Amino acid sequence: MVLYVAGTEVRVVDRTADVPESWAFVHFATGTGVASAVGAGQDLWHQLVQAQGLQIDVSSIHVTRLEPEQSTPAEGDVIPESVVIQALEAEDSSSFDFESFRERFSMRLGRPVLRRDAEMIFKVLHQHRPDATVRGILRSVMETPDDLRPGTLSPERKDVLLVMAYSANYAPGAICQLVNNEYSNKHGYAFKCDVLTKEDMLAAISPRDAFTWYKVLMLKRLMNTESHEYFVWLDGDAAILDHEKPLEAFIRQAKGRHLILQEDLSAECRINCGVMILKRSKWTLTLLRLLWEGNLSRRHHCKPYYEQSALVRLLVEAGELDARPRLEGLQCPWYSNNVCILPLRWLQTNRLREVHLADDSQQTPKSFIFHPLFASEQFAEDKAQALRAVLGNAGRLMHGNEPACGCDQ
Repeated sequence: MVLYVAGTEVRVVDRTADVPESWAFVHFATGTGVASAVGAGQDLWHQLVQAQGLQIDVSSIHVTRLEPEQSTPAEGDVIPESVVIQALEAEDSSSFDFESFRERFSMRLGRPVLRRDAEMIFKVLHQHRPDATVRGILRSVMETPDDLRPGTLSPERKDVLLVMAYSANYAPGAICQLVNNEYSNKHGYAFKCDVLTKEDMLAAISPRDAFTWYKVLMLKRLMNTESHEYFVWLDGDAAILDHEKPLEAFIRQAKGRHLILQEDLSAECRINCGVMILKRSKWTLTLLRLLWEGNLSRRHHCKPYYEQSALVRLLVEAGELDARPRLEGLQCPWYSNNVCILPLRWLQTNRLREVHLADDSQQTPKSFIFHPLFASEQFAEDKAQALRAVLGNAGRLMHGNEPACGCDQ
């Protein structure tokens, strides 16, 4: 718990572990009152915390006074490196994030942080505090070379967990749950599916307002409690068509990378998070933590493409993805140090007309996953209808074995 003091206002920043960062404000009538509070003991802070309705341990409170420097650069001046370095010295690298620092630095300057200021901050970070950058944080948790062995699953121990979730009234959810569970059973993989009401799912991801954020929360939770080597995420409307093809085929293609994705239909978004294969590692756990808790992704909480856009930004900052999108689609797998991106239709097919149920290796291979894309007002029902048609033709939905859509599982 950190309290930042400026003028007659105290900003309370809660950075409790495993809880999204949150803020509250305490206002004083005069600057004298603030000065007295800064030097006060825990009794006064206990009263203030109670008045604000905050459930925190006052012994964890640390007070930092933020006031404009006497000789800060004017708005038209370029910030010297020394000013940024001095501000960074007070930062804790274990909890550092750029957006929060930017706000505090703005208060320190007594003016907004401009683009050229941000460029100087990034320059200083990379030169003097690389440990505080996304790239530095992820690099610091890299596994030993032995852990980066080529991904392979032994025939005796297929240590994979398939994960999916959907809201109870989402029409495609129950269909995909049935088919994906059958695939897991056939190959000896573990399977986990969360089915929640809309209200419960929104409460779990608050303040985010897009259900798609739940995948990050669920993966983060399971990776901290389950010991499987690989976790495979499937959106609630993604169904596995080819039940003969094992996941080991994709894991082998990734050559030991920790995150396997497919490129997106949209060049703007670049990657698709509807189907993901994640290796359980410190790198992946840290990436999920930054994706869920970090300020770098906060602007995407309620903004398309939500977690996909946030992940792109994180991977660019981490040096795992090019800063500029490619003009043409991939023709073969693309690799960075820890990420493998597969070309369109290698992992999932999004368009009904592109689904192939027969394996013609000389032309087009059999589609592995059908993850329909619809932009209509009745998109959920349209997706369910398309899934029934494709799965029926593939022999995956026999008469009488389809679950009732919209019911709790």
